[in-house]
Amino acid sequence: MLSGKRFKLHEPVIATALEQNGQRVAAMIPASSVIEIISGTASGLRILDVLWDGKVFAMFESDIAERADELSSQTVRPPRKQTERVRWAAGF
Repeated sequence: MLSGKRFKLHEPVIATALEQNGQRVAAMIPASSVIEIISGTASGLRILDVLWDGKVFAMFESDIAERADELSSQTVRPPRKQTERVRWAAGF
């Protein structure tokens, strides 16, 4: 099963998120983003729920297979937030 596996996108991918009002909204997940697969759907559409930027998105399994590389669990480090890098560079 793919749950828990992480992938780094080498191309941008369109995904959808379920908003609080119940509507699906499309979003572009940029290249170099790291996504984590949460679960797959029971339908035959081969859609996966992924976690990116603290939010759950639905993506086609084929998009991940064609536009992402799997990361091994030994090389994955959580990304730093931009503010942490700026503070570190400024010496704070």
